[in-house]
Amino acid sequence: MVDNFSIGLTHLLMAIALWRLLYRDDLDREVSPRQLWQRRRDAERTAADTSSDA
Repeated sequence: MVDNFSIGLTHLLMAIALWRLLYRDDLDREVSPRQLWQRRRDAERTAADTSSDA
């Protein structure tokens, strides 16, 4: 009885983890690490430019 419960519980937890992984929003977008770095760099430059203009 305990063996069936522990196997069922672990399988249920793995199914929940898989469900959550499959329905993540960021899985629908393919962005390379380089593109992320470039976006972050451009945002930092823009923020630095606007703060130095003030």
